[in-house]
Amino acid sequence: MPHPAANPVIPLNRPEILESDIDLVTDTLRRGTLSMGPRLLEFEQLVAERTRRSFGIGVSSGAIAIEIALRALGIGPGDEVLVPAFGYSGMPNSVLNVGARPVFVDVDPMSLNMDPEAASTRIGKKTKAMLAALTFGNPGQFPELIALCSRMEIPMVENASEALGTTYGADNAGRWGRVACLGFWSNRQVTTGEGGMLVTHDDTLAASCRALRHQGRVDRMSFSGQPSDIGAILEHLALGGYDARMTESAAALGCGQIRRLDSTIERRQAVATAYVRRLAANPDIVLPTVPEGSNVSWANFVIRLSTRYTCDDRDAIIGVLHRQDIGAANYYPATSLLPQVRAVMGTEPGQFPVAESAAARTIALPFFNNMTEEEVNIVCDVLEMALNRTGGTHRA
Repeated sequence: MPHPAANPVIPLNRPEILESDIDLVTDTLRRGTLSMGPRLLEFEQLVAERTRRSFGIGVSSGAIAIEIALRALGIGPGDEVLVPAFGYSGMPNSVLNVGARPVFVDVDPMSLNMDPEAASTRIGKKTKAMLAALTFGNPGQFPELIALCSRMEIPMVENASEALGTTYGADNAGRWGRVACLGFWSNRQVTTGEGGMLVTHDDTLAASCRALRHQGRVDRMSFSGQPSDIGAILEHLALGGYDARMTESAAALGCGQIRRLDSTIERRQAVATAYVRRLAANPDIVLPTVPEGSNVSWANFVIRLSTRYTCDDRDAIIGVLHRQDIGAANYYPATSLLPQVRAVMGTEPGQFPVAESAAARTIALPFFNNMTEEEVNIVCDVLEMALNRTGGTHRA
């Protein structure tokens, strides 16, 4: 193993920005239309085509996409929404932000997606939607979750923010929910820096989402053939709304990135395979597993430690990686135990044991398009050194 001092800095993620991406953004800036213009229309169409949906609505983040989806479905005070007990904090936050109540559901121990059987026991008279995430891009349990939503006649809001390009049999991420939400943060397969998108087949729902992103205005700019930059008669729907528009420069970057999505997926699969090959024999590491017949589009690579290790052990191991200039993070929390959620909902530890156990032991490792096998080996060398050094020392 190389001496740790000789290791290069290996970030948690490194977005790939090509000269062609820069040229697209520069050209867009030179055109002078900075918002609600032709680049946004182009990017929306490209994402809609990739997800095999009729409509794409570009917004400023993946989290605001979820909130807009809930609002467009009419969800508000007095309503309940099923939310996975493990995952991104934007999910319960979005439900709370529209005045509804998140009803947490424990997760499957393999995929870390919402457990369909547990979800069936949490549906009540006030349940108005299911917010289901493809955790780390994994489509596990989604056929069962779709069947449950259909049987109980509740819409699914599909959080596919990490899963653009994931397929499962003949279907793909972005097509499972009544509306699906995508995110384009810097670690994603397609990045716009910040940004998100809603995709749907429902024209009425799409129109509501367009209005909500634009302070409730009837959005005539999102239809081809409409001239830009000549002003408009302001017409508002009774929805309220947000300043949540995606900028033209962000959309331009997205246009360049999505056109090479297949190549990105292939290269990221090679990095994931290198990690699996290197770590598969280690009994203290639980590697990601995916259902047979699926092809995961990897946004990140997240391992779990065995139950021999505690949350304190995990945090100590992340500290060792950081001291060696290697990126690592504790993705994701138990959503039911977020401070703002506990303050409002009164949730307590022990209610969702699978989610809480996973949240205490997950480590996101460095993962990006151009990561080399040498870099993977350096990360694994330091990780295994940290595992041996820690050795479950905080175990009760």
